[in-house]
Amino acid sequence: MSRPRRLQTVVDHRKFLDAALPHIDVLHNVARGLTRDRGAAEDLVQETYLRAFAGFGGHRGGDMRSWLVSICLNTARSTWRRSQRRVGEVLSPEVGGAEPAPGRDPADVAVAEVERSTVAAALAVLPEHYRVALTLVDIGGLTAQEAAVVLGCPRGTVLARVHRGRRRLAASLESEGIRRES
Repeated sequence: MSRPRRLQTVVDHRKFLDAALPHIDVLHNVARGLTRDRGAAEDLVQETYLRAFAGFGGHRGGDMRSWLVSICLNTARSTWRRSQRRVGEVLSPEVGGAEPAPGRDPADVAVAEVERSTVAAALAVLPEHYRVALTLVDIGGLTAQEAAVVLGCPRGTVLARVHRGRRRLAASLESEGIRRES
């Protein structure tokens, strides 16, 4: 009797993988925007997939990408809240580590890394509602409507947060000497 149940579990695994794996790049982008280092982003994506798999039986269909991003965002928020309760625990971001691509000038790679770090730092100090909206739309590639579903707010609110967040981010970067090329 246990054999049909086991077969059902295998089918559920395949259904989950077929539905969820096409969105792994989006989740990595969102996780990188929500965390400061690669290791934390990978952990966040892994935890997202574990939670999604556990809840897949209760998923009512609909947009899988939005559902996964919602889980990722909620997981990041829960992790952040837990870390805030741990007094004295210090998390340090991963430093460097990437080799320049063949044919690229190491100086260009170094400048790009400094600018990327500056952008990440400027993004990190934005108020959460702007940072999350920018992360979902600009980094995660979600539409304003998909982000609205994830955040549980109207599409117009997402558009306003993205617009205001971009303006604040640009102003912060300009004060650091990074200007947008026209």
